[in-house]
Amino acid sequence: MGKVKNYAMDIEEQVWSCTDLENIISQSEDISEAQTIVVELLELKSHFDIDIAKNYVAEVWNEFWSNYQ
Repeated sequence: MGKVKNYAMDIEEQVWSCTDLENIISQSEDISEAQTIVVELLELKSHFDIDIAKNYVAEVWNEFWSNYQ
């Protein structure tokens, strides 16, 4: 379990550091648009990596918009 968690955290770190995530989220019409942009920017191929990235974008999306209101 530790290796999987570390792997997921590495993907999350890539999402945060390789993209201007807050800018992507604030400029996107909806969560799926933000997720698609991040996946394309990182050129993720495996479904596992894509799911991790999308889930992380969703977390940040919810946090961003809950603080914005």
